[in-house]
Amino acid sequence: MKRGIMIPFLAALAGLFGACEGGEQITRPCAGAGFWFPSDPKQLTADVDRYLKEATLAPGTAPTSISALISPHAGYQYSGPMMGKAFSTIRDASFHRAVILAFSHAGGPDGRISVLPVQAYDTPLGPVRVDGELVERFLKHKDVFTTVAALHSKEHSDENQLPFLKRLFPDLPVVCLLVGPMGPDQLEHAADILSPLVKENTLFIASTDLNHYGRRYGYEPFRTLKGKELADRIHAHDRQALDLMAALDVDGFRRYLNDTDATVCGRMPVELLMRILKNTGGFQGRVEGYYTSADKEGNHADMTCGYGAVVFAGEKGNGAKASSENAKVPAATPREPDGEPDPPVLNEAEQKTLLSLARDMLTGATKDRNYLPDISKYEITPSLKQKSRLFVTLTKGGDLRGCIGSVEAHMPIYEGILEHTVNAAFHDPRFPAVKASEVKDIRIEISINSPQRLVKDVGEIEIGKHGLVLEKGWNRGLLLPQVPVEWGWNREEFLSAICRKSGLPDGAWKDPEARLFLFSSQVFHERE
Repeated sequence: MKRGIMIPFLAALAGLFGACEGGEQITRPCAGAGFWFPSDPKQLTADVDRYLKEATLAPGTAPTSISALISPHAGYQYSGPMMGKAFSTIRDASFHRAVILAFSHAGGPDGRISVLPVQAYDTPLGPVRVDGELVERFLKHKDVFTTVAALHSKEHSDENQLPFLKRLFPDLPVVCLLVGPMGPDQLEHAADILSPLVKENTLFIASTDLNHYGRRYGYEPFRTLKGKELADRIHAHDRQALDLMAALDVDGFRRYLNDTDATVCGRMPVELLMRILKNTGGFQGRVEGYYTSADKEGNHADMTCGYGAVVFAGEKGNGAKASSENAKVPAATPREPDGEPDPPVLNEAEQKTLLSLARDMLTGATKDRNYLPDISKYEITPSLKQKSRLFVTLTKGGDLRGCIGSVEAHMPIYEGILEHTVNAAFHDPRFPAVKASEVKDIRIEISINSPQRLVKDVGEIEIGKHGLVLEKGWNRGLLLPQVPVEWGWNREEFLSAICRKSGLPDGAWKDPEARLFLFSSQVFHERE
């Protein structure tokens, strides 16, 4: 943080938020503890952990591929379970920073975005560090960003996200933005400024509750309906908003708001996120869950609010090329496995079992997304029950049609095949979902990967035998062993390619701060 630039801001805020040592360490006090969420650290920890643990993800969700969320912000007794659904999708991911797109319930700032140049946000779980350099970058754009400190002092649309981030990523720096009422051109200009952050591995969180319906809210477009009919209509009304968000249909979302006078409170942060992701390209959204505050108990006609979670998967790098070199890799830090053994070598019968299982899953899931094969029909040997890293690759006519896997051994091999077959078919953000009519033309390839081993001498790397993982800071990339064979690369070309895949210049693998890993794979596929 540039000290000379920040001191005037800090001095101005000291009276409002209080200064610590030397008058420079400014922390935004926690305003909602004891009201929106528990003030006792042990109780808050227990609540957040329970919401995360109890979250049931939609079938096919690839937890570590998520780059952006839409999350509610009401009191945890109402929205906590839905926030758990949203945040549980990024439980195993890693990010450079998080940017929370929120808003002021008090209104404003008109036509601009307020950002608070403090060094931390306080929570009962401890302070959340602010990315001060990013705050400085924002405030240089004076036509878009400003600081209206009073708007931040009691706002909960951003603050309520912080305990979840603190539990999942204790040291992750965060910046909270309060998006004021803005027109389409103003939002697009703001999105142009924010979009490059996606490639810096920034997690974006847009904070919103859905429609506030009922007599007490003064919003009753369905007042002639009662009971279940009313509840179903409210659900459909909210689901329409969620579906438009997930589709990144900015124009449709604006029409929905204008035509229905919908009371979606976080419309500005949501639309800004949609524009950011559209500008970046390659993102697909899915609705992870939904309910209303009156679904379990209460009167929809009197007062109810909707809570939904939408998650977006997409590339964080510099764009995708239709090749298995761009297999979607979770943003988890590769680690030396501390003597972790290689996965079992699968015999021909076990390979056929996995390919049949994947084919069964692909065929069934393209007809019914909730489909699960009857595992009792397959011989699941002890080897197939062992945990391993693996990828599932789908090709059509020799061209990549989807490829997703995991770089950590977190589930049995046969379960990983089921999950990643679905993910490769429906959740690779570079491709549309596979249709049932395509299944007969798709070939399935499976890669069972060993743990990553730190490369001490590049002479160890054997083309066709080893895949590579490169990490430097927050830049990471993975290339499977078959990639250099497909492209006819030698070792030097393979090393240059892993640098580009990681968003780094050629030769970056030589940097003392870079770490290069190799791994091997057992690769098998269906016959042509």
